[in-house]
Amino acid sequence: MLGLQPVVVLFHGYDLKLPRPSSAPIFVHSGWRCSSTYVWHRFRAVPEVMAYYEPWHEQLARLTPEWIERERPSTSGLRHPNEGLPYLSEFSGLLGPDGGVPGFETRLALDDYFLPPDQEDPGQAAYVETLIAAARREERTPVLACCRTLGRIGWLRRRFGGTHIVLIRDPVQQWRSFYSLRKRPRPTYFELCQYVILSEAAGGEAGARRLGLTAGQGDLFERIQAVRKRFKRAPARTSFAAFLAVYVLSYVAALPRADLVVDVDRLGADPDYARTMATAIEVLTGVKLDFSDCRTPAPHAGTLPVDYRKEAVAMIEALELSATLTAPGPVQTLYRKLVKALPDREPATTWERMLAFWRERGAKLGTAQA
Repeated sequence: MLGLQPVVVLFHGYDLKLPRPSSAPIFVHSGWRCSSTYVWHRFRAVPEVMAYYEPWHEQLARLTPEWIERERPSTSGLRHPNEGLPYLSEFSGLLGPDGGVPGFETRLALDDYFLPPDQEDPGQAAYVETLIAAARREERTPVLACCRTLGRIGWLRRRFGGTHIVLIRDPVQQWRSFYSLRKRPRPTYFELCQYVILSEAAGGEAGARRLGLTAGQGDLFERIQAVRKRFKRAPARTSFAAFLAVYVLSYVAALPRADLVVDVDRLGADPDYARTMATAIEVLTGVKLDFSDCRTPAPHAGTLPVDYRKEAVAMIEALELSATLTAPGPVQTLYRKLVKALPDREPATTWERMLAFWRERGAKLGTAQA
Protein backbone atom coordinates (compact mmCIF):
# COMPACT_ATOMS: atom_id res chain seq x y z
CA MET A 1 0.00 0.00 0.00
CA LEU A 2 1.11 3.52 -0.75
CA GLY A 3 1.88 5.82 2.15
CA LEU A 4 0.87 9.42 2.74
CA GLN A 5 4.26 11.06 2.26
CA PRO A 6 3.90 14.86 2.22
CA VAL A 7 5.26 17.09 -0.51
CA VAL A 8 5.49 20.87 -0.40
CA VAL A 9 3.83 23.17 -2.95
CA LEU A 10 3.38 26.92 -3.04
CA PHE A 11 -0.25 28.07 -3.26
CA HIS A 12 -1.17 31.75 -3.14
CA GLY A 13 1.89 32.51 -1.08
CA TYR A 14 1.47 29.71 1.46
CA ASP A 15 3.40 26.47 1.82
CA LEU A 16 1.00 23.53 1.87
CA LYS A 17 1.90 19.98 2.80
CA LEU A 18 0.36 17.80 0.13
CA PRO A 19 0.18 14.00 0.44
CA ARG A 20 1.45 11.80 -2.30
CA PRO A 21 -1.17 9.52 -3.90
CA SER A 22 -2.41 6.88 -1.46
CA SER A 23 -4.43 3.70 -1.72
CA ALA A 24 -7.57 5.46 -0.47
CA PRO A 25 -10.26 5.33 -3.19
CA ILE A 26 -11.42 8.40 -5.08
CA PHE A 27 -15.02 8.53 -6.29
CA VAL A 28 -16.12 10.94 -9.03
CA HIS A 29 -19.92 11.32 -9.04
CA SER A 30 -21.93 13.01 -11.78
CA GLY A 31 -24.94 12.80 -14.04
CA TRP A 32 -24.75 11.86 -17.70
CA ARG A 33 -23.32 14.51 -20.08
CA CYS A 34 -21.65 16.33 -17.19
CA SER A 35 -17.96 16.15 -18.22
CA SER A 36 -17.32 13.07 -16.10
CA THR A 37 -15.51 11.38 -19.01
CA TYR A 38 -13.17 14.36 -19.28
CA VAL A 39 -12.39 14.34 -15.54
CA TRP A 40 -11.91 10.55 -15.60
CA HIS A 41 -9.61 11.02 -18.61
CA ARG A 42 -7.45 13.46 -16.62
CA PHE A 43 -7.20 11.00 -13.71
CA ARG A 44 -6.34 8.20 -16.13
CA ALA A 45 -3.40 10.20 -17.44
CA VAL A 46 -1.68 9.93 -14.04
CA PRO A 47 0.54 6.78 -13.96
CA GLU A 48 -0.02 6.21 -10.22
CA VAL A 49 -3.81 5.98 -10.77
CA MET A 50 -6.08 3.12 -11.80
CA ALA A 51 -9.12 4.96 -13.17
CA TYR A 52 -12.20 2.83 -13.81
CA TYR A 53 -14.66 4.16 -16.37
CA GLU A 54 -18.37 3.80 -15.50
CA PRO A 55 -17.89 0.87 -13.08
CA TRP A 56 -21.66 0.62 -12.53
CA HIS A 57 -22.55 0.35 -16.24
CA GLU A 58 -24.80 -2.58 -17.05
CA GLN A 59 -22.53 -3.69 -19.93
CA LEU A 60 -19.94 -4.92 -17.41
CA ALA A 61 -22.07 -7.99 -16.72
CA ARG A 62 -21.39 -9.18 -20.29
CA LEU A 63 -18.03 -7.57 -21.03
CA THR A 64 -15.55 -9.46 -23.26
CA PRO A 65 -12.07 -8.61 -24.61
CA GLU A 66 -13.65 -7.98 -28.02
CA TRP A 67 -16.18 -5.61 -26.45
CA ILE A 68 -13.41 -3.70 -24.66
CA GLU A 69 -11.49 -3.31 -27.91
CA ARG A 70 -14.59 -2.06 -29.74
CA GLU A 71 -15.69 0.60 -27.21
CA ARG A 72 -13.53 3.63 -27.96
CA PRO A 73 -14.04 7.42 -27.83
CA SER A 74 -13.24 7.61 -31.55
CA THR A 75 -16.26 5.45 -32.43
CA SER A 76 -18.75 6.46 -29.72
CA GLY A 77 -20.17 9.60 -31.33
CA LEU A 78 -20.35 11.14 -27.84
CA ARG A 79 -17.76 13.93 -28.33
CA HIS A 80 -15.45 12.48 -25.67
CA PRO A 81 -11.69 13.12 -25.35
CA ASN A 82 -9.88 10.73 -27.68
CA GLU A 83 -6.60 9.34 -26.36
CA GLY A 84 -6.68 6.20 -28.49
CA LEU A 85 -7.27 3.70 -25.67
CA PRO A 86 -10.56 1.85 -25.18
CA TYR A 87 -12.76 3.17 -22.39
CA LEU A 88 -12.71 -0.07 -20.44
CA SER A 89 -9.06 -1.16 -20.62
CA GLU A 90 -8.77 -1.14 -16.83
CA PHE A 91 -11.26 -4.03 -16.64
CA SER A 92 -9.23 -6.32 -18.93
CA GLY A 93 -7.48 -8.14 -16.10
CA LEU A 94 -10.72 -8.67 -14.18
CA LEU A 95 -12.80 -10.56 -16.75
CA GLY A 96 -14.15 -14.00 -15.95
CA PRO A 97 -13.44 -16.96 -18.26
CA ASP A 98 -16.85 -16.57 -19.94
CA GLY A 99 -16.80 -12.78 -19.94
CA GLY A 100 -18.23 -10.27 -17.53
CA VAL A 101 -16.61 -8.67 -14.50
CA PRO A 102 -16.93 -11.09 -11.56
CA GLY A 103 -19.22 -9.80 -8.86
CA PHE A 104 -20.96 -7.28 -11.09
CA GLU A 105 -24.71 -7.68 -11.44
CA THR A 106 -26.90 -5.80 -13.92
CA ARG A 107 -29.13 -4.63 -11.08
CA LEU A 108 -26.29 -2.47 -9.75
CA ALA A 109 -26.61 -0.06 -12.69
CA LEU A 110 -29.91 1.63 -11.82
CA ASP A 111 -31.72 -0.48 -9.22
CA ASP A 112 -31.50 1.29 -5.88
CA TYR A 113 -30.03 4.36 -7.60
CA PHE A 114 -30.95 6.22 -4.39
CA LEU A 115 -29.42 3.64 -2.06
CA PRO A 116 -29.84 4.59 1.64
CA PRO A 117 -26.51 4.78 3.52
CA ASP A 118 -27.63 2.22 6.11
CA GLN A 119 -29.02 -0.35 3.67
CA GLU A 120 -27.06 -3.58 3.41
CA ASP A 121 -25.94 -4.76 -0.02
CA PRO A 122 -23.09 -7.26 0.48
CA GLY A 123 -22.94 -8.12 -3.23
CA GLN A 124 -22.39 -4.53 -4.27
CA ALA A 125 -19.90 -3.95 -1.45
CA ALA A 126 -17.88 -7.00 -2.51
CA TYR A 127 -17.84 -5.84 -6.15
CA VAL A 128 -16.55 -2.36 -5.26
CA GLU A 129 -13.92 -3.87 -2.99
CA THR A 130 -12.76 -6.06 -5.90
CA LEU A 131 -12.01 -2.96 -7.99
CA ILE A 132 -10.25 -1.18 -5.14
CA ALA A 133 -8.17 -4.26 -4.31
CA ALA A 134 -7.10 -4.71 -7.95
CA ALA A 135 -5.72 -1.16 -8.02
CA ARG A 136 -3.96 -1.62 -4.69
CA ARG A 137 -2.25 -4.79 -5.88
CA GLU A 138 -0.55 -2.62 -8.50
CA GLU A 139 0.17 0.06 -5.89
CA ARG A 140 -2.06 2.51 -7.71
CA THR A 141 -4.78 4.82 -6.44
CA PRO A 142 -8.27 3.50 -7.33
CA VAL A 143 -10.54 6.06 -9.02
CA LEU A 144 -14.15 5.12 -9.70
CA ALA A 145 -15.87 7.66 -11.98
CA CYS A 146 -19.52 7.05 -12.80
CA CYS A 147 -22.80 8.68 -13.83
CA ARG A 148 -24.88 6.34 -11.67
CA THR A 149 -23.66 7.08 -8.14
CA LEU A 150 -24.97 10.51 -7.11
CA GLY A 151 -27.81 8.84 -5.23
CA ARG A 152 -25.58 6.29 -3.46
CA ILE A 153 -22.72 8.55 -2.40
CA GLY A 154 -23.68 8.21 1.28
CA TRP A 155 -23.70 4.43 1.00
CA LEU A 156 -20.27 4.41 -0.63
CA ARG A 157 -18.77 6.88 1.82
CA ARG A 158 -19.97 4.87 4.81
CA ARG A 159 -18.38 1.66 3.53
CA PHE A 160 -15.26 2.76 1.70
CA GLY A 161 -14.37 6.21 2.99
CA GLY A 162 -12.09 7.88 0.48
CA THR A 163 -12.58 11.19 -1.31
CA HIS A 164 -15.86 12.04 -3.02
CA ILE A 165 -15.85 14.58 -5.85
CA VAL A 166 -19.18 15.73 -7.28
CA LEU A 167 -19.50 17.34 -10.72
CA ILE A 168 -22.37 19.70 -11.49
CA ARG A 169 -23.46 21.36 -14.74
CA ASP A 170 -26.07 23.83 -15.95
CA PRO A 171 -29.21 21.63 -16.04
CA VAL A 172 -30.61 23.09 -19.26
CA GLN A 173 -27.36 22.59 -21.17
CA GLN A 174 -26.93 19.14 -19.68
CA TRP A 175 -30.39 18.08 -20.85
CA ARG A 176 -29.85 19.78 -24.22
CA SER A 177 -26.81 17.53 -24.61
CA PHE A 178 -29.08 14.51 -24.06
CA TYR A 179 -31.53 15.81 -26.63
CA SER A 180 -28.88 16.73 -29.23
CA LEU A 181 -27.94 13.05 -29.56
CA ARG A 182 -31.45 11.89 -30.42
CA LYS A 183 -32.14 9.83 -33.50
CA ARG A 184 -35.67 11.00 -34.03
CA PRO A 185 -38.16 9.97 -32.88
CA ARG A 186 -36.18 7.75 -30.52
CA PRO A 187 -35.05 9.28 -27.23
CA THR A 188 -31.45 8.80 -26.19
CA TYR A 189 -30.30 6.19 -23.71
CA PHE A 190 -29.62 9.06 -21.32
CA GLU A 191 -33.27 10.18 -21.44
CA LEU A 192 -34.53 6.63 -20.96
CA CYS A 193 -32.42 6.20 -17.83
CA GLN A 194 -34.06 9.28 -16.28
CA TYR A 195 -37.50 7.72 -16.81
CA VAL A 196 -36.40 4.45 -15.22
CA ILE A 197 -34.75 6.15 -12.23
CA LEU A 198 -37.67 8.48 -11.52
CA SER A 199 -40.24 5.71 -11.85
CA GLU A 200 -38.54 3.83 -9.00
CA ALA A 201 -37.08 6.61 -6.83
CA ALA A 202 -38.11 6.86 -3.20
CA GLY A 203 -39.11 10.48 -2.77
CA GLY A 204 -39.84 10.88 -6.47
CA GLU A 205 -43.31 9.32 -6.47
CA ALA A 206 -45.15 12.63 -7.02
CA GLY A 207 -42.90 13.48 -9.96
CA ALA A 208 -43.42 10.05 -11.49
CA ARG A 209 -47.19 10.38 -11.13
CA ARG A 210 -47.09 13.80 -12.75
CA LEU A 211 -45.53 12.26 -15.87
CA GLY A 212 -47.48 9.01 -15.80
CA LEU A 213 -44.39 6.90 -15.05
CA THR A 214 -44.60 3.43 -13.54
CA ALA A 215 -41.77 1.19 -12.39
CA GLY A 216 -42.56 -1.63 -14.79
CA GLN A 217 -41.46 -5.24 -14.48
CA GLY A 218 -38.47 -7.33 -15.45
CA ASP A 219 -34.75 -6.71 -15.58
CA LEU A 220 -33.15 -3.38 -16.45
CA PHE A 221 -33.09 -4.02 -20.19
CA GLU A 222 -36.81 -4.86 -20.20
CA ARG A 223 -37.61 -1.72 -18.21
CA ILE A 224 -35.56 0.46 -20.55
CA GLN A 225 -37.39 -1.03 -23.52
CA ALA A 226 -40.73 -0.44 -21.79
CA VAL A 227 -40.09 3.27 -21.25
CA ARG A 228 -38.69 3.56 -24.78
CA LYS A 229 -41.90 2.13 -26.19
CA ARG A 230 -44.11 4.38 -24.08
CA PHE A 231 -42.13 7.63 -24.27
CA LYS A 232 -40.38 7.50 -27.64
CA ARG A 233 -42.78 10.15 -28.97
CA ALA A 234 -43.18 12.09 -25.75
CA PRO A 235 -42.74 15.86 -26.13
CA ALA A 236 -39.43 17.44 -25.22
CA ARG A 237 -40.94 19.03 -22.11
CA THR A 238 -41.69 15.57 -20.68
CA SER A 239 -38.11 14.47 -21.18
CA PHE A 240 -36.82 17.66 -19.54
CA ALA A 241 -39.23 17.35 -16.60
CA ALA A 242 -38.07 13.77 -15.89
CA PHE A 243 -34.44 14.83 -16.16
CA LEU A 244 -34.97 17.83 -13.88
CA ALA A 245 -36.59 15.66 -11.22
CA VAL A 246 -33.66 13.20 -11.19
CA TYR A 247 -31.16 16.07 -11.34
CA VAL A 248 -32.60 17.80 -8.28
CA LEU A 249 -33.14 14.63 -6.24
CA SER A 250 -29.60 13.45 -7.07
CA TYR A 251 -27.85 16.62 -5.98
CA VAL A 252 -29.98 16.98 -2.86
CA ALA A 253 -28.60 13.54 -1.91
CA ALA A 254 -25.02 14.12 -3.06
CA LEU A 255 -24.00 17.67 -2.22
CA PRO A 256 -24.10 17.36 1.60
CA ARG A 257 -21.77 14.33 1.37
CA ALA A 258 -19.23 15.70 -1.12
CA ASP A 259 -15.65 16.56 -0.23
CA LEU A 260 -15.39 18.77 -3.30
CA VAL A 261 -17.96 20.09 -5.80
CA VAL A 262 -16.65 21.00 -9.26
CA ASP A 263 -18.70 23.33 -11.45
CA VAL A 264 -17.83 21.98 -14.89
CA ASP A 265 -19.25 25.06 -16.62
CA ARG A 266 -16.55 27.12 -14.90
CA LEU A 267 -13.86 24.46 -15.25
CA GLY A 268 -13.53 25.06 -18.99
CA ALA A 269 -14.22 28.79 -18.97
CA ASP A 270 -12.11 30.10 -16.08
CA PRO A 271 -8.41 29.08 -15.99
CA ASP A 272 -8.00 30.35 -12.41
CA TYR A 273 -10.93 28.20 -11.28
CA ALA A 274 -9.49 25.19 -13.12
CA ARG A 275 -6.15 25.62 -11.34
CA THR A 276 -7.92 26.04 -7.99
CA MET A 277 -9.88 22.82 -8.50
CA ALA A 278 -6.74 20.94 -9.51
CA THR A 279 -5.00 22.15 -6.35
CA ALA A 280 -8.00 21.22 -4.20
CA ILE A 281 -7.95 17.68 -5.63
CA GLU A 282 -4.23 17.41 -4.97
CA VAL A 283 -4.71 18.57 -1.40
CA LEU A 284 -7.48 16.02 -0.85
CA THR A 285 -5.97 13.05 -2.65
CA GLY A 286 -2.32 13.64 -3.50
CA VAL A 287 -3.16 13.20 -7.20
CA LYS A 288 -2.01 16.08 -9.38
CA LEU A 289 -4.31 16.75 -12.34
CA ASP A 290 -3.95 19.07 -15.31
CA PHE A 291 -7.16 20.81 -16.42
CA SER A 292 -5.41 23.31 -18.72
CA ASP A 293 -6.92 21.73 -21.85
CA CYS A 294 -10.51 21.85 -20.53
CA ARG A 295 -12.89 23.85 -22.73
CA THR A 296 -16.55 24.50 -22.01
CA PRO A 297 -18.61 23.51 -25.06
CA ALA A 298 -20.64 26.21 -26.77
CA PRO A 299 -24.30 26.36 -25.68
CA HIS A 300 -26.59 24.29 -27.85
CA ALA A 301 -28.01 26.47 -30.60
CA GLY A 302 -31.66 26.84 -31.50
CA THR A 303 -34.78 26.70 -29.41
CA LEU A 304 -36.94 23.80 -28.33
CA PRO A 305 -40.64 23.85 -27.35
CA VAL A 306 -39.84 23.71 -23.63
CA ASP A 307 -40.57 26.33 -21.00
CA TYR A 308 -37.67 25.28 -18.81
CA ARG A 309 -38.60 27.47 -15.89
CA LYS A 310 -42.23 26.39 -15.89
CA GLU A 311 -41.36 22.70 -16.03
CA ALA A 312 -38.69 23.04 -13.33
CA VAL A 313 -40.91 24.96 -10.94
CA ALA A 314 -43.82 22.56 -11.43
CA MET A 315 -41.62 19.52 -10.80
CA ILE A 316 -39.88 21.01 -7.76
CA GLU A 317 -43.23 21.91 -6.23
CA ALA A 318 -44.59 18.43 -7.00
CA LEU A 319 -41.59 16.94 -5.20
CA GLU A 320 -42.07 19.40 -2.30
CA LEU A 321 -38.43 20.45 -2.43
CA SER A 322 -38.78 24.25 -2.41
CA ALA A 323 -37.82 24.59 1.27
CA THR A 324 -34.93 22.15 0.88
CA LEU A 325 -33.46 24.08 -2.03
CA THR A 326 -33.62 27.46 -0.32
CA ALA A 327 -32.25 26.32 3.06
CA PRO A 328 -28.68 27.27 4.02
CA GLY A 329 -25.99 24.67 3.48
CA PRO A 330 -24.38 22.62 0.68
CA VAL A 331 -27.60 22.37 -1.36
CA GLN A 332 -27.27 26.11 -2.08
CA THR A 333 -24.85 25.07 -4.86
CA LEU A 334 -27.74 23.35 -6.59
CA TYR A 335 -30.07 26.26 -5.94
CA ARG A 336 -27.63 28.71 -7.53
CA LYS A 337 -27.30 26.48 -10.59
CA LEU A 338 -31.07 26.44 -11.01
CA VAL A 339 -31.38 30.20 -10.52
CA LYS A 340 -28.74 30.88 -13.15
CA ALA A 341 -30.03 28.35 -15.68
CA LEU A 342 -33.72 29.25 -15.66
CA PRO A 343 -34.62 32.37 -17.68
CA ASP A 344 -36.37 35.30 -16.06
CA ARG A 345 -40.07 36.02 -16.36
CA GLU A 346 -42.76 37.41 -14.10
CA PRO A 347 -42.92 35.21 -10.98
CA ALA A 348 -46.23 33.48 -10.51
CA THR A 349 -45.74 31.04 -7.64
CA THR A 350 -44.19 31.17 -4.19
CA TRP A 351 -41.08 29.32 -5.30
CA GLU A 352 -40.69 31.51 -8.38
CA ARG A 353 -40.92 34.61 -6.21
CA MET A 354 -38.16 33.19 -3.99
CA LEU A 355 -36.04 32.58 -7.10
CA ALA A 356 -36.55 36.19 -8.17
CA PHE A 357 -35.70 37.49 -4.70
CA TRP A 358 -32.45 35.54 -4.46
CA ARG A 359 -31.44 36.46 -8.02
CA GLU A 360 -31.98 40.15 -7.24
CA ARG A 361 -30.12 39.82 -3.92
CA GLY A 362 -27.20 38.11 -5.63
CA ALA A 363 -27.03 40.86 -8.25
CA LYS A 364 -26.94 43.53 -5.54
CA LEU A 365 -24.20 41.71 -3.64
CA GLY A 366 -22.18 41.38 -6.83
CA THR A 367 -22.51 45.11 -7.52
CA ALA A 368 -21.47 45.99 -3.98
CA GLN A 369 -18.42 43.72 -4.13
CA ALA A 370 -17.39 45.13 -7.48
